[in-house]
Amino acid sequence: MVVSMGVFCYSVTKLYKITCSKFGLAGIPKKGVNLNKKLHHQPIQIEFITQVDKMLPCVFRCSISHITLIPGEVTKTNYKLRNKNNDYFVGEAVYNITPFVASKYFNKLQCFCYNKMIIPPFADIVLPLVFYIDPNINFDDDTKNIKKITLTYILNNMGKW
Repeated sequence: MVVSMGVFCYSVTKLYKITCSKFGLAGIPKKGVNLNKKLHHQPIQIEFITQVDKMLPCVFRCSISHITLIPGEVTKTNYKLRNKNNDYFVGEAVYNITPFVASKYFNKLQCFCYNKMIIPPFADIVLPLVFYIDPNINFDDDTKNIKKITLTYILNNMGKW
């Protein structure tokens, strides 16, 4: 009876470990799961587009037209705004992301959008944007095949100062 209890305890322990490793229970990682490592490092191209209200006498553009990055990588770029007039004006930038389903994975760490800015005459202003794309974009069925995201900033005229 002692021998049979010993064999039973030994086999239950082995069965427990096999079951836990198969289903990923009790902190034991799953075995035999084939993770696609390329999926974690799938690059995405970000295209930067700017538009300006026709009433504004200024130039507004991004310092780069596009960049290719890996989701999770923190990226900084600068937008440049130049007032070509001798009057102050108030502007506000809003942004749009296409495809729209990717917008929930776009994370801004520093942004100038939705802030009213007083732009002095003939001023050159640098507006930084720091952002990253959440790596979970690669696991969402709606977004895992996205290769390009377009980020459009529109500078609106909020009136004279």
